[in-house]
Amino acid sequence: SPISRHPSRGLMASTPWQSAFSFGAAFLAGVGTTYLLTAPSALKKRGLRSGVRAKAVSDPEEVKQAIRSVYGSVAKTGSSLYDEGTHGAQQPSASCCGESSADPMALAIQLGYTKEELDGVPKGSNMGLGCGNTRTIANYKPGEVVVDLGSGGGLDAFIAAPFVTAKGRVIGVDMTPDMMHKARANRKTDLSKYGCCEFRLGEIEHLPIGDHTADVIISNCVINLSTEKQSVFNEAYRVLKPGGRLAISDMVMHTEMPDAMKTDKRLICGCMGGCEHVDKLTEIMKNAGFTDIKITEKKGFRQIVAGWAPGTGIEKYVTSAWITATKPVTPGAESTAKVSMDTATPDLDNAAPKKSG
Repeated sequence: SPISRHPSRGLMASTPWQSAFSFGAAFLAGVGTTYLLTAPSALKKRGLRSGVRAKAVSDPEEVKQAIRSVYGSVAKTGSSLYDEGTHGAQQPSASCCGESSADPMALAIQLGYTKEELDGVPKGSNMGLGCGNTRTIANYKPGEVVVDLGSGGGLDAFIAAPFVTAKGRVIGVDMTPDMMHKARANRKTDLSKYGCCEFRLGEIEHLPIGDHTADVIISNCVINLSTEKQSVFNEAYRVLKPGGRLAISDMVMHTEMPDAMKTDKRLICGCMGGCEHVDKLTEIMKNAGFTDIKITEKKGFRQIVAGWAPGTGIEKYVTSAWITATKPVTPGAESTAKVSMDTATPDLDNAAPKKSG
């Protein structure tokens, strides 16, 4: 894929900005390690915070089961992945989910959400997670059906609700029962406002949704966790209506990383080891049938990634990007793709929501 660079707005090198992205991406990435299922005190005894290298993981089922366990813990307790030994000896400089006292509101605002929209969602749905505000690229319209892959506590679903209005629907899918319980409880706080939202227990590789249902599919830093990414995009294509669109914020690989990093449990837990290379990701999306594929890196994010796993050099390989695409109205239409690395997206970052017509 061609790599293009454009004049851009520089990264605001503020600690809160860095903390927000790293807190969200890594916290949301609660992935695949057996040691994550162990109490923090036991982990300290095992030396995981003393720099002991994590064992490699290659069994997809092990990864999946660990995700359920960790997400369940996050939903119930909000426990820190850093406290549970995911980053070894050196504490991440960008707070990589280790700041348990961090204000979720401040973190979310730095992720691109507005105070107005955060004040308008159920308390508890904003946990300061994710790696971007998908609302800024989703372009919701009244009456649309939105599907959120990996909906967690429901934040992005609740933000979408007033844009699609009562005539539309928002369907969140998550494979963790505790997250489902949290999202459904949040919904009940105001059924007049969030009655159009529903949350279904299921896997994003096997969506519990009928064909040609959605106008737009969103996902916030979740697809990188899947070990079956082709299945994820195949399912997204099936569920979208002809002409429907993807609006995704996720971590991607811009330079091929060593195999040892791809199977390192701590890097997987930090939302880095499981990233797909942008070229492979483009092919996956093309194979699923998508066209108008665009993968646009968020300017300066590599600096932030460096703080997630200090000393590993992971920033040489992964970053965060906006991922958009369209399901063609006519099947078999010629697929197009554009990959832009190290570019600014001032029209997408921290954009104030527009009122639906």
